Amino acid sequence: MTKEKKDFLRTPLRTIAADRPFFAALIGVFVAGIIYMLVMGFTLQVRDVQVYVRYTAFGEAHFYKSYWYYLLSFVLFGALVMVVHIGLMVKLYSLQRRQTALFVGAAAVLVLLVAASYGLAVMHLAYR
Repeated sequence: MTKEKKDFLRTPLRTIAADRPFFAALIGVFVAGIIYMLVMGFTLQVRDVQVYVRYTAFGEAHFYKSYWYYLLSFVLFGALVMVVHIGLMVKLYSLQRRQTALFVGAAAVLVLLVAASYGLAVMHLAYR
C-alpha cells in the first residue's frame, strides 16, 4: 500500500480513537451485535423436521414451515445491522456529524433489542 492510502485509513481511525465517548459508542454497538448473534445462534436447534418460521395474517394457514436453517437469517441480520451501523457512524463522524453518528449508534442498539425480542419469540414458536 502506498503512503497516501495508509494515511487515508489511519487519520480517521486515530481521531475516532481519541474521542473516547464516541469510541465507547462504537464498541457498544459492536458488543450489542455480538451478544445478539450469540443469543440467536445458541437458541437455534438443529431438527430434521420442519419448524414454524413465519406468521402472516394473510393466507389460509397463517403459520408457514420451512427447514431450521431458515432461522440462521436472524443471526445474519444481527451481523448486517452491526456492520452497517458502525460504518454509518464512522462515515458520519468523518463528516463532522458526531451527534448524528451517536444517534445512529443508539438506534442500532434499539434495533438489536427489538430484533432480539422478536427473534426469541419466533424461536419459541418454531421449537414448541
